[in-house]
Amino acid sequence: MLKTIIIDDELESQVALSKLLQTCCSNVELVAIFGSIKDAILYLNSNSVSLVFLDIELPNENGFALLEYIPNPKFKVIFTTAYNQYAVKAFKYSALGYLLKPYGCLELQEAISKVQRQEDLHNIEKDYHQLINSSKIFDNRKIAITHQNGFDLVEFIDILWFEAEVNYTIIHLKSGAKFSSSKTLKLFEDYLDSKQFIRISRSAIVNLNYVIKFNKKSSLTVTLIDKTVINVSESRKDILLNLFDKI
Repeated sequence: MLKTIIIDDELESQVALSKLLQTCCSNVELVAIFGSIKDAILYLNSNSVSLVFLDIELPNENGFALLEYIPNPKFKVIFTTAYNQYAVKAFKYSALGYLLKPYGCLELQEAISKVQRQEDLHNIEKDYHQLINSSKIFDNRKIAITHQNGFDLVEFIDILWFEAEVNYTIIHLKSGAKFSSSKTLKLFEDYLDSKQFIRISRSAIVNLNYVIKFNKKSSLTVTLIDKTVINVSESRKDILLNLFDKI
């Protein structure tokens, strides 16, 4: 029997998950429900559980904070989220369990089955920390560009384009400023909103809002509002044409 707690600030979500666990999961024993990380920590410090359902969007702090307070958890976690697109993408690249609200019996059973198959705690802890880092790097409006002295927060609306440079990425801003990130261009491509940012070559991702010209005749290039001209790969030509046809 899996001793389980729920951490979710919404009463409706608490009730819905409780009912699903009772109806669909005979191997789960729900022992407590909490509306905040603070209250859950107090309980977990003196009680042992096997499974935690953890809402990501909590009012006072991000749900990932639980794994910072308890850096080496002995319990398994199924994250729940309603709309965090970057977190959902991160989960797809990990072995961690998650549920996208709203969900039903089948999704719940599959998520529990997935975490039950997790045997290597070392790898699971690694996945937790990678996910926490991802949640800090991306949110819906800003990106945190980490460096040796800390990090700089930059709004997506201020970014013109991303340029691959060996094993790191240069981020070009509207102001003319540049930031370097140790993250690869592929990582940015995976997490950025494809409706706003598009990869046009092996070495460039551009913000579509700031493309003012697409040359498809003498050479394949795009021109940005700051007059920067960037080459476009032949393989990306049709994608760009289709995008601008829809505008």
